[in-house]
Amino acid sequence: MEPLKHLGEIAYAVIGPIVVLAGAGFLIGRKVHAAAEVLAKILLYLLIPIYVFYNILTSTLEAAEYGTIVWFSALALVLLYGAARGVSALRRHDPPLAGAFANTAILYNSANFSIPVMALAFGFDPATETYAVAVQAVVAACQGFAAYTVGAFIAAAGSGPVRHAMVKVFRLPFIYALLAALVLKQFGVDGKALEQVTILQKPITIICGAYVPMALMTLGAQMACVKVIHARLDVALAVVVRLALGPALGLALVKLMGLEGMLAQVLVIGVAAPSAVASVVVAIEFKNRPDFASSAVFLSTVLAGLTVPLVIFLVQSFM
Repeated sequence: MEPLKHLGEIAYAVIGPIVVLAGAGFLIGRKVHAAAEVLAKILLYLLIPIYVFYNILTSTLEAAEYGTIVWFSALALVLLYGAARGVSALRRHDPPLAGAFANTAILYNSANFSIPVMALAFGFDPATETYAVAVQAVVAACQGFAAYTVGAFIAAAGSGPVRHAMVKVFRLPFIYALLAALVLKQFGVDGKALEQVTILQKPITIICGAYVPMALMTLGAQMACVKVIHARLDVALAVVVRLALGPALGLALVKLMGLEGMLAQVLVIGVAAPSAVASVVVAIEFKNRPDFASSAVFLSTVLAGLTVPLVIFLVQSFM
């Protein structure tokens, strides 16, 4: 009974707030037509960059760990792509569907789902929370880069030539925030140094406090705009690859790489996230089965409320 009680506590403490806040965002998105776009702009251009900047600057991440996180993210992408391609071959998908299927597997919601999850799952201690968020922020940077490079190439391969995809990468503000924090850390600037500049530290702290609720409400508002097709077998398979195979491959990778402790836990939990809205964005841009991508994103996000607590429980209990 004790493990079941622990699992219930995780679901209540971590997924409960996500459901409430994302649900509020969903209702807002239903009532206000432009809500998803406005909230996404605020999140993309203000909240995520500031949140990433602050958590990287104040974290205890060492230089070697950055390389490890990037390497893990790249390997996870390759393995998930191979698995998705294998399923597509067995199902005999046409090129557009194969591309959309692959993107829903390799592109996961590492920013406005996984980062709040880390903040809630590891929020029992400020230093622990900062470390977990910093790790996930680096993963989010890797995923953001992959979405508009690898993801765009995969989508275009099934629908036409790649045009201007890389431009989108350099429009992601949080990448510059991440780089700025890394450069400042190299010059010895850290959280304590930032505390001395009250005129900056106070607003940054206030903005960081708004990130989690805003990110989750934005996710809900985006879900309200998603067009869903019938949950056919291919959509179900895409969700299984993302929510079940994702963390399984993540676990295998951390074992293979010899990673332990909190870093390994965060990486495995992070890769258990639902499919990213970015998979819908590239599908729309390259006319690559956006209906399928939307359905996979919606269904995986809903079911992640059941699967992610289980992954957190298993990871925190046995790793």
